[in-house]
Amino acid sequence: MNLLAAKIYYDGGHYIAIPHTERRRKRRNEKMPISAEEKKKVEIIEEQFNKVKGKRSTRKAKVLQECSPLFENQEDADEFVEKHFNRLSRNRWERYKRMIRRGYNYGWNFFCTFTYNSEKHTEESFRTSLMNTLYHLSSRRGWRYIGAWERGELGERMHFHALAYIPENSMPGILEEHEDYSTKRRRREKSIQNSYFNERFGRSDFSAITNKLQVADSIKYMLKYITKNDEKVVYSRGMKTYFVSDVLDEDILCQMGDEDHGFKYILADDFTCISEGEIMGKVSYEVIEKMPKSN
Repeated sequence: MNLLAAKIYYDGGHYIAIPHTERRRKRRNEKMPISAEEKKKVEIIEEQFNKVKGKRSTRKAKVLQECSPLFENQEDADEFVEKHFNRLSRNRWERYKRMIRRGYNYGWNFFCTFTYNSEKHTEESFRTSLMNTLYHLSSRRGWRYIGAWERGELGERMHFHALAYIPENSMPGILEEHEDYSTKRRRREKSIQNSYFNERFGRSDFSAITNKLQVADSIKYMLKYITKNDEKVVYSRGMKTYFVSDVLDEDILCQMGDEDHGFKYILADDFTCISEGEIMGKVSYEVIEKMPKSN
């Protein structure tokens, strides 16, 4: 049973294929109008959800504790918080899942960190100016990136971490080796920094990415801070979650999932990518780059 136009993603260990289906997606129910009082309750739950940290059970208990006084009885509070806590948890997991799949769906050659100097920027101007710079590098020079904001452990200074694909001859400025004292690790360390970003923002660090293990480490690193700070993931325009390929029966290792949630298939590590009947080659970042993409 060959799969035609399957959506494929990498989960960190295997390539997974989602069969193409002609079934239309169920239309989402139109949002029912809610009262100003109920809207305020939802806003408070969302605020507490983003504010409270820790394990799910602990966070849920704290959210319930903060929101219970808004309701006439505990039963109504339990039901309301349960509904919206699950909704917010599901939305958060979908964001994380999308980031992981997109992270593995593209080739990268640098992991970058950008930090601002207070003499050059405020936190707000740093965010705005850096995003504007990366946007222009993406649209004009073909850069691709996926990133997250993080506050430093010392001084709470804002950083931006990003996996980046920087095409050859599209790097502004010069990459230079620097040796600085790390207050976090209490030792002198060498780093590769970029003169263009240093001049405009403060400091930059560019670490070369050469294999999947480094990609996995970078994704885990960003995911840790996204989880901790509940920051949104930042993408360059046009990034997709899956690539699309026909899959030969011989490349399907086994079936997973169930009928209610849909079947998926684990693929061989070296499966053949096929687009509109044309064999594109064995799966690799170079081949994936040529394949059609989808969300």
